[in-house]
Amino acid sequence: QTYVAGADADALLAAPVPGLAVEPAPPAWANLPLLDFSRERVRADFAAALDGVRASLPRRHVLPDGAAVTAVHTARNPARPSQVLGEIELAGVHHAEACVAAACGAFPAWSGTPAAERCRILRRAAAAIVERRLELAALEVLEAAKPWREADADVAEAADFLRYYADEMERLAGWRTTVDFPGEANRFGYGARGIAVVVAPWNFPLAILAGMTAAALAAGNCVVMKPAVPALLVAHELLAILRQAGVPAGAVQLAPGEAELGAALVGHPDVQVIAFTGSRRVGLEILQAAHTPAPGQRHVKQVVCEMGGKNAIVVDADADLDETVAGILASAFGYSGQKCSACSRVIAVDAVPDRLLARLVAAAAALAWGPPEDPAWDHGPLITAAARDKALAYLDIGCAEGRLVWQGTVPAEGWYAPPAIFADIRPEHRLAREEVFGPVLAVLRAPDFAAALALAADSDYALTGGVYSRLPAHLALAQESFRVGNLDLNRRITGARVGVQPFGGVALSGTGVQAGGPDYLRQFLWSRSVAINTRRHGMLPAANQGGPGDV
Repeated sequence: QTYVAGADADALLAAPVPGLAVEPAPPAWANLPLLDFSRERVRADFAAALDGVRASLPRRHVLPDGAAVTAVHTARNPARPSQVLGEIELAGVHHAEACVAAACGAFPAWSGTPAAERCRILRRAAAAIVERRLELAALEVLEAAKPWREADADVAEAADFLRYYADEMERLAGWRTTVDFPGEANRFGYGARGIAVVVAPWNFPLAILAGMTAAALAAGNCVVMKPAVPALLVAHELLAILRQAGVPAGAVQLAPGEAELGAALVGHPDVQVIAFTGSRRVGLEILQAAHTPAPGQRHVKQVVCEMGGKNAIVVDADADLDETVAGILASAFGYSGQKCSACSRVIAVDAVPDRLLARLVAAAAALAWGPPEDPAWDHGPLITAAARDKALAYLDIGCAEGRLVWQGTVPAEGWYAPPAIFADIRPEHRLAREEVFGPVLAVLRAPDFAAALALAADSDYALTGGVYSRLPAHLALAQESFRVGNLDLNRRITGARVGVQPFGGVALSGTGVQAGGPDYLRQFLWSRSVAINTRRHGMLPAANQGGPGDV
């Protein structure tokens, strides 16, 4: 009954207004459908893909000729660290110079390639990802410890990014008329910025790296990819796909290395665009370095930055608890909490916390942690031993600050941290303020809905957030006042779709530009206007018909 509180009774009881039966137009954009693992054939095909990837192990990737090897990374299965997946040679800071020089050499040809051709190449790469979908997802299961569905979703998202940014570039390409006057033509267009460095995380090893790279390439920039070390096997596959699709070697390169190599690339005077997804600490370091001109630098660097979150779900007094509990657990424990969009705070209005906690504990007890190669398990390990140790430290912090109401069981082998739910957490506690990036959930209380929204907003971060309520007025209030980049009402707060729910945050979560949205590609372009005097004596007739050619 609370759903219609305040509504006019006559309006509710009035006969429906007849309307025209209009056939809805097909959507202009459609995401790649995810695999249906309830089908036996799909499960069998994926299991076969896992067998095929295992048979190809261990893999070895070497640096280009002439590059100095500073170390060799041994890729291991996070669920079975004794299993070696491959060895990848790592480069040091001197490799940055070679990568940027090669990119500068390739830039005139790649930026001069017609936008339509660049977009065709990206679509070929997307088609190759779809063709190799099972293999790539299986590799993610082993290298990144992604459960089957999460791995497939990451691969599908990578293909979506390539297709979406190709579509966007075709929309932005060429010159368009602003306002013409007698004797004057005015044109507006975009151009490639130059050399882009893409610094990508390991938690969405294909999608985020492919998305940032595809946007830069579609715009005509040359790209040096600097992926996180725990995801280098997947990154090498993306490099091969892009080059086989037709991206020239100098236009896309892979720089495998540690943080020092990334810093050298970010600080290089010839780099003009930096796209970063990762931690707040590294993101702020990149922003500071990028905005301090290096000797010989003749431009202001453009930085696209996404830095994580401390995301909250607000639970109203009248929330549907069945729906709420399912959404919270999916948001908090999906991929063991290793998502920048993950829910790490639940803020419950005072009438509901005890009932909510009881339901959360009962539902969480049904979840199971184990090796993601086996689809019987819901969730897997953390990515590295260091990530596990960090999560374990926050378990100790939670026990000191609040009350442990549930802790799950995890295997002894592998980089697992037991999932946990803590109650009686207060706003000043570390568990309420610091990003954990693991399966740790804090539950806080608020006296009313307005206070709950204020508590949710009391954070350095503003990436994702959610509200469960059956009051339209409260949902409308949240839509207007819950200041996060991605707000979800009565649904989980993870799983944004390219072109449908553009993703990115503000405050210390990022620079406010959302990936997979209409503003993102423009960050990799520079805009210019051209005014043409068409009254000049001797003006050729063709010049009156428009501006310069394709950009």
